[in-house]
Amino acid sequence: MLFSEKTDGKYVRLERPFPVYGRVEKEAFDIWISKSPDLRYWGDHELLLGAENVPYANCKIGPAAPPVKTKRGWLTTTHAVWKHEDREPKSWHGNWHKEYFGGLMLLDLEDPTKIIGMSKEALLVSEEDYEIDGFRGSVIFPGGMILEDSGEVKIYYGAADTVECLVTAHVDDLLKLCV
Repeated sequence: MLFSEKTDGKYVRLERPFPVYGRVEKEAFDIWISKSPDLRYWGDHELLLGAENVPYANCKIGPAAPPVKTKRGWLTTTHAVWKHEDREPKSWHGNWHKEYFGGLMLLDLEDPTKIIGMSKEALLVSEEDYEIDGFRGSVIFPGGMILEDSGEVKIYYGAADTVECLVTAHVDDLLKLCV
């Protein structure tokens, strides 16, 4: 996820490398941040947020929508996965044990390698039939975020790997969730 502005003359992006095995466990993928002088060569990779630091994830996390600039910092969505060993959420195929959530993270404006807040609970949770019952049920995956001049934030998200949805909130309400 690319930031819309350079920081210290460099492009910045959030990423989730997909190694064969995660740092902590096989599927414990994390959010990393890196920088580039030209959008071609990327370096200065560093761990930004480990999956073990997200209370509503026991499996993997990753960046979701590109960050938007607010008065308090770079606001961005994340996705987080909870893997159920004891049950299968609805899906159009068997052997599906994961539930995906949407979260929020706030990064420092001057140094986006610093997390200054994040939602302690999931922002987006599967509740509606179209979010629960689909190709892969109980999957919420934020993919886009627009901050309007009015302060309204539009968050576009995929649901159940089947439909694309839109939810809105005021930016101040979202910032309050990032503690």
